[in-house]
Amino acid sequence: MTKTTSDDVLQRFRVSPHTREIYANWVKDPRRVEVAPVVMAHRAQLIYGLSTADVEAVCRRTEHALGHVRRLDGESVAPIVDWHPDFAFTHVFHVCMERMRHLPAYQDFRSYAYNDSLGLRMLGDPARAKVREVSGTGVPEKLARDAMRWRVGNAYYSFLREVYTVVQLRSMGLDLRVHPLADALFRVDAWVDSKVVSLRVGNKKFRQGDASGRKMPPERLLADVQPPFEFATLELPPATEFGSVHLPSLDHLSEAAARLSG
Repeated sequence: MTKTTSDDVLQRFRVSPHTREIYANWVKDPRRVEVAPVVMAHRAQLIYGLSTADVEAVCRRTEHALGHVRRLDGESVAPIVDWHPDFAFTHVFHVCMERMRHLPAYQDFRSYAYNDSLGLRMLGDPARAKVREVSGTGVPEKLARDAMRWRVGNAYYSFLREVYTVVQLRSMGLDLRVHPLADALFRVDAWVDSKVVSLRVGNKKFRQGDASGRKMPPERLLADVQPPFEFATLELPPATEFGSVHLPSLDHLSEAAARLSG
């Protein structure tokens, strides 16, 4: 079965003075002491075996990731709206999927984050600590918990939409690859051959890693790589609805596949 390892990512992208420096700085970053070993050990494999029907089935059976939280409440606690844990959400979701050996519904992911030892390290414990910290500043605890549910739930929906996009494009004949290390270091959401793909799907206000990661696009991070990469940004607005999850339409994905195949 197809798989992508951290070595595959380094061989593809750590090939210039600047990209080698990026990797060296990331490995020695004190905030990445726990992150780097997990991301480096990750093997992206299960995603390549998923069908669009698999993703749609999860979209139908997932509990509502936002629960009963109102948007007004979910977006009212700035320290949580702007919170970015050491493990980026995209890393947590990808690791969870491989460890559970299936694409998780939200309730599966929530159980993983609060019951699995690695899930607790990556998200469960930091999320609880952040809620306690914010509650200690005078924010009502329920409001802080609602804001965290809104933050994580929106990130989960973005992850589902991106998985669907990758799976659907692969079904159209594109050998699209993904790995958390490519995202962690070079802001590469996916790639195929020499084309680097940035996915902009649905509500990106809550995109994983936004505040720190998305300030510098891959075009700049990989600018000194020779021969140069081609860069494509896929703007895929949600269209088809499965339960409470909005997926990009086949028309948009077909247009994207045509662009990437050219």
